[in-house]
Order: sequence, then structure tokens, then C-alpha cells
Amino acid sequence: MSLWLDAVLRHLSLGMYQHIREKLLLICPIPVPACLAAELEFGERCCGASNENRLFPLRFLWMLEANEQRGFGYQAGGRSRYHPEKLLEFWEQAITDERFREEQIANGFRFDFKEKAIQLSAGWALIGDHLIDDLLEIEKTMGVEMIFDNYPGRPPGPAFVAIKKQRGFTV
Repeated sequence: MSLWLDAVLRHLSLGMYQHIREKLLLICPIPVPACLAAELEFGERCCGASNENRLFPLRFLWMLEANEQRGFGYQAGGRSRYHPEKLLEFWEQAITDERFREEQIANGFRFDFKEKAIQLSAGWALIGDHLIDDLLEIEKTMGVEMIFDNYPGRPPGPAFVAIKKQRGFTV
């Protein structure tokens, strides 16, 4: 699994989205979560191979981090950089608060409300309609509840705990 993820991430860094879809997804050693294909489709549709318009493959990075946590006990967030709860909060505030959105645009953020994506310093991150469900799908597929260590002001822990409890989610 680690070698497959490494190959996919290398190809993503080169903007080779079509090659991943046509070749690498087909040889994944486990069933590919649907959210990975959706993120890849977004990359093909909206992101080029240039550094200024590159996809930040959040879901693929979560998959890698889940694999590393399961195998080695590493916490999530180092590669994916952005805590999923903070990212979703940021997105929702940008949607609902015009003043906040204008401030963020002045700070260099770009928003694609049609595709539901944010251009962060690391690239375009697809938020989509199902960010929470996507994380849960990855956790279920990988058989591990991811522990994130990059949420300021609280100890490391899983994301979306209240939603998981409400849904009766277990890994």
C-alpha cells in the first residue's frame, strides 16, 4: 500500500492526473474509496501541471497518513497540513461571511464556489459536498481512526468526534 501511495503522490506532484486514473487506480491493492476518484476528477478538470494551479491532494494524503498511523503510529496532519475541522470551518465562513471572504481574497486565497475548492499555499484543495464523509470513508477503508495533531489549543485527537458519535461511526 505504501509503494502504491508513494507512486500516486509522485504522479500527482507532476500533474499526471489522467495517468493515475487510467493506470494507477486500477492496480490499487485495496478497494479505492470513491472520494479519491472524485478528487482526481477535480484535479483533471480544474488543476494543471503548473505549480501555481496544482491540486493539493488532501484525500490521498489522508489515505497515506491513515496508512502510516496504522502501520507506524504516526499522527495525521504532517503531510495533509490542514486540520479537516479547521478547513471546513474556514470554507463555511468564506461561504457565509462576505467580509471574511474579501479579507481572505486580499490575503491571497482564491475560492472556486462552483467546484467547492480553496486555493491554499499548498495548492487547490477540494472541499466538495462531503468532506466529513470522505474522511470517514478513508478511515473505514484503512481501518483506523486518524489522530490529528495540528489543531491549535487542544491535544491530538480524531476529527469530527461529535458527528461520529451522532452517526454511530466505528472503524
